[in-house]
Amino acid sequence: MKATAMTFLHDLSPASMQSERQRLLTVWRTYLGDYLPMPQIDRRIVEDLCEGLFDAFAEALGKAPPVMTEGLRELLSALSVEFAERGLTPSQTATFVFSLKHVLNEVFSGGSGAMEDIHKLIDAMGLYSMDAFIGRREQIIRRQNQELVDLSVPVVPLWEGVLSLPIIGTLDSSRAQAITEKLLFEVARSGSRYAILDISGVPMVDTQTAQHLAKTVAAARLMGAECVITGIRPAIAQVMVSLGIDLATIETRFSLAEGLRYCFGKLNYTVVRGD
Repeated sequence: MKATAMTFLHDLSPASMQSERQRLLTVWRTYLGDYLPMPQIDRRIVEDLCEGLFDAFAEALGKAPPVMTEGLRELLSALSVEFAERGLTPSQTATFVFSLKHVLNEVFSGGSGAMEDIHKLIDAMGLYSMDAFIGRREQIIRRQNQELVDLSVPVVPLWEGVLSLPIIGTLDSSRAQAITEKLLFEVARSGSRYAILDISGVPMVDTQTAQHLAKTVAAARLMGAECVITGIRPAIAQVMVSLGIDLATIETRFSLAEGLRYCFGKLNYTVVRGD
């Protein structure tokens, strides 16, 4: 015979109701295994999440009316973080929480009012877990984007006093800011007087891209470093002329080698071919 859900959960204690608790957890694990397989997460972790969520849920049901407790929020947040970091989807996270409804309907029966309160609480739990999951996923995406930006703006010391910054891909506002910050940091750290910005890997240079480059050059000049832009291909040069983009105040060279030759000349360096 099914127990009354509200009465059972309200009176739940680890000592006296361990057998019923285990029965419900067994039904829950079986249901998840059949309808929500999660190979990304170790089975023991799933079991621990079920037990922790059930205990926090039972505590919340002891309130009148049932409400989200701080312990329940903390556990839902931990669950959502775990799922987000393991690569599960938002729907899988919500389904995990909402599966409690199936378990309670399977094991218990009770008055419509009692079950309605229970379902409202589970609905609130599902929404909270979704918010926590999305928040964590956004943090992960922001961190990964920042890591990609950091990797995409390498500043390479070519020689004493000369830095090189090869730019590959589209140069948008956020990336231009990262390039400027990285270049200024390296100029200040190394005391370099020249920096070569090689744009041979930039597919197209438009007015906005030229403005970003000009701002980077101006910022480096304030730090005492002169920038040389290299890698301007013939097709890009024609586009820049047609757009009226003027880089007359910026030193430009066709290739990285020519840019390095210019910097060596300004530094009075002489390259001698060895025998």
